[in-house]
Amino acid sequence: MDAGAAVKMLEGKVLDAVNASGLHPVVVRLVLLNIVHAVEDKERELAAAAEKEVSDG
Repeated sequence: MDAGAAVKMLEGKVLDAVNASGLHPVVVRLVLLNIVHAVEDKERELAAAAEKEVSDG
């Protein structure tokens, strides 16, 4: 599966879960914001590790 298809599948699952949750929209936004921050943190961590590997290598 390519990345585009995986992202589309994840988006569909997230939308289904949000619609089925019955949570207040503010709660949903906060949860999604936390997910986005976690992904950004992981991307920075991976980029730093790759940069360190290149500089050490």
